[in-house]
Amino acid sequence: MKRLNSEGFIRLLLPFMVVSIIAVAAIIFGVWAFNGRQYYKDNVNALIAMAVQNEKTKEDNLLNQKFQLESQNPYTSYTGPPQYGSIYVAYPKNWSGYVDNTGNNNPLDEYFNPVVVPAIGGTDSLYALRIEVNANPYSSQLSNYTSQQQPGNLTITPYSLPKVPSVVGVKISGQIEPNISGVMVMLPLRTNTLEIWTEQPQYVNQFVGQILPQISFQP
Repeated sequence: MKRLNSEGFIRLLLPFMVVSIIAVAAIIFGVWAFNGRQYYKDNVNALIAMAVQNEKTKEDNLLNQKFQLESQNPYTSYTGPPQYGSIYVAYPKNWSGYVDNTGNNNPLDEYFNPVVVPAIGGTDSLYALRIEVNANPYSSQLSNYTSQQQPGNLTITPYSLPKVPSVVGVKISGQIEPNISGVMVMLPLRTNTLEIWTEQPQYVNQFVGQILPQISFQP
């Protein structure tokens, strides 16, 4: 009988080892898969509840972040009717506002002032911010001021709102009304005139630097 040398023995042993390794790997994978399936089967309700809780936690975190951002924003906002250009104005949260869009005097009248809005039409009522859509055309409204322009009394310069640069109007500084010193922006708005102004000198810097840059409308 012919004996196997070491080389032949190794050749016979290698296939057996490969098959054994594959078999062991298959057994291990089978046990792992079975245990995993059994785990999910036994804990499906708990896993679903955990997934729901995780999603709720994510949603709560997003809402908290949104709330934090809103609480840090010192402004609140108002958007007017679309038929009058959807005028958007942001004003300090500690201000109050009153809007008259009944059309009794003008198509749209907006009044804003710290804490409370003084009586509308009161003889001594002055407002930190006024917005008005006047039914008169822009050229007609502007002529009322150009005729009053005097050196040292009233200054009129071209102006566009930063958010509506395509619409060019004017900025009027000085005595915008009898006994009222302030700043007014006058802009054409379709067939009407948009007027934005402050009637109190102490709010001029805030009006020019913070209020006007945030106002927008649809021409």
